Amino acid sequence: MSDRECDITVILGVLVVFALPLTVLVPGFSVWDVVPKVRISRLHILSQDLTWPQLNAALISLLTLFFCLYLEIRKRKLDDMVEKVLTVSQATDSTMEVEKDRQTNAVRVCVDLLDASAEHYENLVLLRDELRKREKLKKQHPPVIVPSSSLTNQ
Repeated sequence: MSDRECDITVILGVLVVFALPLTVLVPGFSVWDVVPKVRISRLHILSQDLTWPQLNAALISLLTLFFCLYLEIRKRKLDDMVEKVLTVSQATDSTMEVEKDRQTNAVRVCVDLLDASAEHYENLVLLRDELRKREKLKKQHPPVIVPSSSLTNQ
């Protein structure tokens, strides 16, 4: 398909559909004066006597019918395209829902890991403080009892 909204087929179809009825308003003009004529003598159905307005009306009706068929074909193509887009959109929505659930679960696991990590960190801090207290206690020696000079003099 081209990028233009109206291609040459649509422009010619619209021109023919809307310009042919205007030729009826012109006195003495007929579309059949412009169209080359072929004489068919074997098919008696086609060799009936038709007036020019009847032939013009038949031609306009036929062109209008073809134009409507052309529009119907384009409408069906567009409907198919819309259906495909809706199918892709629904598939995308379901995929996004699955991805959202997966990410929610991943965030939940990360939060649980952070909670556990914080708890372990708190335990480590408490253990470190306990070890420092124990080391301080080990470093402290019991008070040294120095014999007094009065006792030594005896």
